[in-house]
Amino acid sequence: IGFGRALRWAIIACILKDGKLGHSNLLPLKLGLAELELSEGNLDGAREIYNEAVDIYERSRGIARAGTATKRRVKPAQLGDKWINVYKSWSKFEEQYGSYDDANNVYSRNASAFPNDWEGLVRWARFQCKYERHDRARNLFELACNRAGSKDARPYRQYAEFEMAAGKYKNARSILFCGAQSLSESSNGSKQDDQSARLYHAWAIVEWHLENPDRAEILFDHSLRQIDSENGGSEQRAVVLYSIARFLFHARSDCNLAQHCICLALTENLTPAGDTGIWTLWAKVADKMSNKDLESQCLNQAEELKKEEHANVPFDVNTLAMHRMLRRAPWQHKITTRSESQNNSWYKGISFPSSSAMQGHKTTAQF
Repeated sequence: IGFGRALRWAIIACILKDGKLGHSNLLPLKLGLAELELSEGNLDGAREIYNEAVDIYERSRGIARAGTATKRRVKPAQLGDKWINVYKSWSKFEEQYGSYDDANNVYSRNASAFPNDWEGLVRWARFQCKYERHDRARNLFELACNRAGSKDARPYRQYAEFEMAAGKYKNARSILFCGAQSLSESSNGSKQDDQSARLYHAWAIVEWHLENPDRAEILFDHSLRQIDSENGGSEQRAVVLYSIARFLFHARSDCNLAQHCICLALTENLTPAGDTGIWTLWAKVADKMSNKDLESQCLNQAEELKKEEHANVPFDVNTLAMHRMLRRAPWQHKITTRSESQNNSWYKGISFPSSSAMQGHKTTAQF
């Protein structure tokens, strides 16, 4: 018999043998069979397998389908319940191959089965955005923030970024304020971590858009204070320092402090935002300072990084050249690296003010 049919019978055998859903092999077998059907182009078959698997799971917990009059006692999901991955896989499948209603139904069932899963609600909200159903997305983001409460900063930041993308910076500010307040009221207090740092970073950008430079400075500073002071926070610290440099250059026209932050960022990571933008920024700073030699070096460094990235070869920093560029600086002895981590992808979603924004705000920055 074919492999697909053999796999189906293996699943049935697992169920009959144990008489319950909790058999350790059932979940990967179901997902494997769905992926097999998909690889063979059998979309209806894959959809049927997903539906069968979720039906079995929901019956085992007493979850009634929408429109069903029967009321049963619903068993709570167990801690670390991996069946959430089936819903996640199915929703992605329907987003790619199904209709709006098909995917929306899966997201709804996921929310019913795992009501405390704020990440599922955020995915559902982003799905609504694809169809420009912004009011529904907004309601789901709010629900995700309520579910997360004081446990996680991410849903607040993601909701705020949704509002920022729509140009509603005052709404974004309110959301970020609520997030910061909730985190400060948690049992751990305002705990320091990368996610809190990103929340304050986003809030600083919002205040920049709203032309509140003094408040933006304070929030940038607070973002830095949330980051691990050891090597574990190096990548995140470089990104925030890069943002501060952009702010100082474009909003404050303070080339000296902007260059200072650029150098600090580069001692942590040569490409803080995953691209060569910081080198282009430094070239602009050098141009404003009438340092044509430094401007040329920065542009050449950016080109070299782009070439090596496109060629997909390991980056080998020219330490001597870097020390000449950072000479007489207290950080020049540090070895700079180029991180291969994808954790900076969140930075791509941030909308910075245009370079012409806030010109004229030249109050001395406090860093």
